[in-house]
Amino acid sequence: MAQGRLIRFAQFTMLAVFLAALGLASYSLVHYLRTAPSFEVRKLSVSGIKRVEENQVLAKAGFEVGTNAFKVDLRRIRQRVEELRWVRYALVERVLPDQIIIKVIEREPIGLARIRGDVYQYDIDVVILEPGPVSGPSLPVLDGLRPNDTPGNRKNLSKSSRGYRAVLALRGSYQ
Repeated sequence: MAQGRLIRFAQFTMLAVFLAALGLASYSLVHYLRTAPSFEVRKLSVSGIKRVEENQVLAKAGFEVGTNAFKVDLRRIRQRVEELRWVRYALVERVLPDQIIIKVIEREPIGLARIRGDVYQYDIDVVILEPGPVSGPSLPVLDGLRPNDTPGNRKNLSKSSRGYRAVLALRGSYQ
């Protein structure tokens, strides 16, 4: 009986020592990864931009070169970059040991909106884009849209004629 208790105590002690060593090793590894100079971000690259300038994306990302790669909040950078009007989606990736990549998918204009006498472009999400030179094929013009009212603009677009949606479908811009 006493020998069985001694064996259980030895097993428990070995398990406790093992778990303590595992915890210490884990802590040491995390500490090393978060403080080692080899994991400081040295390169920040942006791809997929046509209308947005790289310095706009980098400024909106709010990121500094030299930050530890494991301390970078990728989700927060993505959210900030997606606040740019011309950015539809952004993907932020950590490439170890020392790189952060921001991939941007920009909004593609599918039509023009006449708002208070000015002509703006808008995309498939009916987000009003800044006025600017229109490139590519001529785009249909839609009246009744408002800046900064995407939900209302979607309603207006859905109330628009089926013919307009058919034009968009033929262009491959409307799903």
